Amino acid sequence: MSFLRTLLAFVSGAIAAILWLERQTSSRPAPPERTPPAPDPQPPAPEPDRIVERVVVPDPEQAARIEALQAELDEQRAIRTAEPTDPHPGVDAIRAARIRTLELEHELARERDDAAPRWDRIEPPAADELVDAAAEHLPRVALWVNPDSLDPPALWQTLGAMQEFAEASGGAWFEFDGDFARWCAESAHPHALDPDQPGIDNDRPTFAVEAKVNRSGQMVVPSYVQVGEQRLYYVDDVAGETGRMHVVGSG
Repeated sequence: MSFLRTLLAFVSGAIAAILWLERQTSSRPAPPERTPPAPDPQPPAPEPDRIVERVVVPDPEQAARIEALQAELDEQRAIRTAEPTDPHPGVDAIRAARIRTLELEHELARERDDAAPRWDRIEPPAADELVDAAAEHLPRVALWVNPDSLDPPALWQTLGAMQEFAEASGGAWFEFDGDFARWCAESAHPHALDPDQPGIDNDRPTFAVEAKVNRSGQMVVPSYVQVGEQRLYYVDDVAGETGRMHVVGSG
């Protein structure tokens, strides 16, 4: 009987202890809630690349000058392209028109900013730059020879004369069409070569040419221009498919 009392007293004490612990725990203030750390600020989104467009404002005065020059150029060309039924304007009038046409073409080239400088308005390029310079400034001339062994200023003057001839030979009206040597001798053009420079090689050498000039890729080329100690052999294809003067060999 005493054992049972002792057991009951032990259980009662244990229950009382548990209840006391619960009261102590519930009476404590709850710990403050931890605020989660703020997320790192996101970097600002990159702005799209700004495209700066260059606005070209037309110059009315320049446009008027170009229009006036073009009108006079057409008028001068008409003198040289008279219809067969019209009275012949005379050799002096044709030559004067030719010279004035050249001046007008140069003035137009200066007025038009998008045009590459004419060949005669730049310094003769060095030998290692001559091929690229010819491609840029002499669009009516094709250079197929190595210029290293040639005098650059003399070669540049020769190619420039070919450019002028090709530009002047754009129509059937031109009295020297297809004869560069005669053009140099008789045109009185300021860039024409000395009449003694062009010649004909009686040995009639053969050179490789562009397929558009001759489908076979080979051609007999007797025409040449003397440049210093060298001969530059050329093909006149101004009236052909390429519309250019081709320098195809040297010797």
